[in-house]
Amino acid sequence: MKEQSMKSCMNRWVVVAVCAWLAASPASAQGTRPAAPTKSTSAKAATPPQTATDAATPAKKKTQVFVLPLDGMVGVGLRHEEMEEVEKIADGFGPGQVIILRINSNGGLVIEGDKISESLLRIKQKHRLVGWIEKAISGGAFTAVHADEIYFMPEAALGSITMLSGQTEVAAVREDWKERVAEACAIGGRDPKIGPAMVHSAVELSYERDPKTGKVTFFNDYTHTYKLSDNRENLDFSAATAEHSGFSEGTAATEAELYKALGVDDTERFDINESGKKIAAKWQKAIKGAHDEVPLLIQKRDIEGQSGGGIAFLQARIRNTQKIIDWFKKAKPAMIYELGVSEGAIDGLEEEIKEMRRQIKEMQAQQGGAGN
Repeated sequence: MKEQSMKSCMNRWVVVAVCAWLAASPASAQGTRPAAPTKSTSAKAATPPQTATDAATPAKKKTQVFVLPLDGMVGVGLRHEEMEEVEKIADGFGPGQVIILRINSNGGLVIEGDKISESLLRIKQKHRLVGWIEKAISGGAFTAVHADEIYFMPEAALGSITMLSGQTEVAAVREDWKERVAEACAIGGRDPKIGPAMVHSAVELSYERDPKTGKVTFFNDYTHTYKLSDNRENLDFSAATAEHSGFSEGTAATEAELYKALGVDDTERFDINESGKKIAAKWQKAIKGAHDEVPLLIQKRDIEGQSGGGIAFLQARIRNTQKIIDWFKKAKPAMIYELGVSEGAIDGLEEEIKEMRRQIKEMQAQQGGAGN
């Protein structure tokens, strides 16, 4: 009995001692589990004891770096919707994230320009916006000049912002666009004289560069030392002319080079976030799917189920027609502007499905009557 009493007493002493140690521990004060002891006693001795202040200080969040690939026609492959998806994710990390638009576009829809401009102006107020150019022609260039920083790939080109209806330049809107592109250049921190030269071939552009300071001064003529655009063609920048004139911040062939130039290659402070690439890949997959499948579905509508005739043919035609309508919902811009399937055509297909279902019911009723 004495031995049991002594053991019980010792056990209570151990429990009290452990509880007292836990109460005094900073880790316990924060409600976290104490770190497991290490095997190396020397390493343990070298580690300073954790203070309550250290435990209460949260780890600093890394700045997120997003790359959003924008490939294809403005309004189809290059859209404001994907920009806004990245914006929402970036907003979740707080202001000051880095959003890189990798642009590869020959231009496209003028009407998309307003939506892109609105989205980018809003994004710029919260985050660091960078343009990385593979090819940025017309609407692609208009997108790029909104960025505060522009980097070119070695063989990149940017410029030639034209307002076309078919193959004809629309003079009525050209003057408005000269002003709009000039404003976009100014918003991106560039000389507004550059914008009109990209929009109208008659606008000339040359510049002087101070050999000591590197300061560049642009002139709307073709008489100064460094000549960019005469009065025969719209202005196009190459990687070399863009960098020398200060239009771009530099040239980067790879993401690694770009990250280094931007100063975001420090993995302790920056995290490369793959969300932008995933968003772009999902949309490009939808575009490709529409291009691959819709032409085949159009053919199958007329031939599938023919051997069965009657109801079998109509049922197959309904299935293929519905798939075309579904693709229109998934990839509407590609369907309209690249595959030539209009909203009116889709309305017609929906009415056709209704009619075919009516015909099937009639056939089934006739067959049922014949069976009786």
